[in-house]
Amino acid sequence: MIPKFPLFLTLLVGGVFAWLWSTDHTFRAASVMLLIPLWLLLLGLWWALHLRGVRLKRLGLFIVGVIAVVAAFRFFVRYEGSADGSAMPSLALRWQTQESRPAPFIPSGAAAATPSPTPPGVANMPRFLGAKGDGVLPEPDWQTDWKAHPPREVWRIQVGDGWSGFAVAGGRAITQEQRDAQEFVSCYDLATGKLLWAHADTARFDEAMGGIGPRATPTVDLAQNVVFTLGAKGLLNCLDLTSGKVRWSKEVLKDSGTTKSPQWGKSSAPLIVADNVVCSGGDDGASLIAYRSSDGQIAWKAGEDGGSYSSPVLMTLAGREQIVTLNTNSVTGHDPASGAVLWRFDWQGAFPKVGQPVQVTPERIFITSSYGLKSHLLEIKADAGGKMTVASIVSGSAPRTKFSSASVFGTHAYAVDEGTFCCVDLTTGERVWREGRYGFGQQIRVGDQWMIVQAEKGFVALVKANPERLEEVSRLEALNTKTWNPPTLAGRWLLLRNDREAVCFELPAK
Repeated sequence: MIPKFPLFLTLLVGGVFAWLWSTDHTFRAASVMLLIPLWLLLLGLWWALHLRGVRLKRLGLFIVGVIAVVAAFRFFVRYEGSADGSAMPSLALRWQTQESRPAPFIPSGAAAATPSPTPPGVANMPRFLGAKGDGVLPEPDWQTDWKAHPPREVWRIQVGDGWSGFAVAGGRAITQEQRDAQEFVSCYDLATGKLLWAHADTARFDEAMGGIGPRATPTVDLAQNVVFTLGAKGLLNCLDLTSGKVRWSKEVLKDSGTTKSPQWGKSSAPLIVADNVVCSGGDDGASLIAYRSSDGQIAWKAGEDGGSYSSPVLMTLAGREQIVTLNTNSVTGHDPASGAVLWRFDWQGAFPKVGQPVQVTPERIFITSSYGLKSHLLEIKADAGGKMTVASIVSGSAPRTKFSSASVFGTHAYAVDEGTFCCVDLTTGERVWREGRYGFGQQIRVGDQWMIVQAEKGFVALVKANPERLEEVSRLEALNTKTWNPPTLAGRWLLLRNDREAVCFELPAK
């Protein structure tokens, strides 16, 4: 006969555990890291104390056992960060050899190589999530049936640590990566994958759960022939696109007046607006800071709620062009010329905000997060005098976009919801369906009905927007380890990377 306490405890912990995992709860990884040890500890205490006469002896054995287990983990097990976006720990035995990393680059400042002629079918992708930063790319001019018309692998190379994506300008593909103690901006030949130039700064960001290296995707200013990059510790570089030579550098976190650096590292891409480049701030201080593109002098600072892990984006809402940004505890719209706050929506939350605001109509945007924070469909209006107001007209608990951003088609939004793809009705805020285990990946919208989803496990799925069900049309086996980096689609050229390797595919033309 099973004693009552162990049975009750097992059913209680098992029920909580099952509920957390069946609902893909945000903190389900904590159920493994906390509930199982707690269950074992309580069972051990019950075993030690429930029989009279042997309590002291058993309690001593229990304490020795706990010390032995803790010591074994301390001296024989190595923590290697998060295994996936749920924060499930990745563990290895200490004597197991860690995977070797790529050799250091050529010295920063070495002569740049000339790129190959730009291949056919290439389109510029100058910024994170497209030229406008909205994650909406043109209608595909390539085959969508990848089984009948498989993409051609053009090159595959080793890269350093980091979660940056690629920006593409002509025959150049630029990304950021960590190699030992140096944070690199590296420019590759799009046609061959060969290194054209590299710029290095002595900086290293290393966070136990999120990993090593830079997070932000470079931004290219084709008119000025420069590339702007933001390092994980807030170093903003303006580099010559052709040579990689430094034109100027600035410390964004210091300039924004923050007293708190972001725990997970700066991940927001710089935004080019007229003659300025605009960056998100730290956890407090200014929300945005604008530098003159020509010389790096501060043009303006705006907001006082700090920044976020999301990237500022230029939109036209209620007939007025403005910079929309997610902040530590708010969402704000700013005048591009002066940074003046046009409207503010309070959005309190103790956890990171990463997803991009997505424009739905000329007056509405959709904002998403996770960690129990509700999503909102915001409506921005302007009165006769030009004063702007904002209100949440629909809110809901889905989608829970921890790392990625939603894609909107009409009245439905599609997104990775705590690791599973889902569709949300924007008129009600309710989830319509949820299926497709893509993990904590990234996605971009292509045309009027397509999405390219970079799965966390490395494969790429081509998904058709369908409010009735998940409709995965094609799949491409691209990478085979944890991938949190955003995909880059430059015309028919698809560039993918993670913290180990990068690969380039050419999608077959129609």
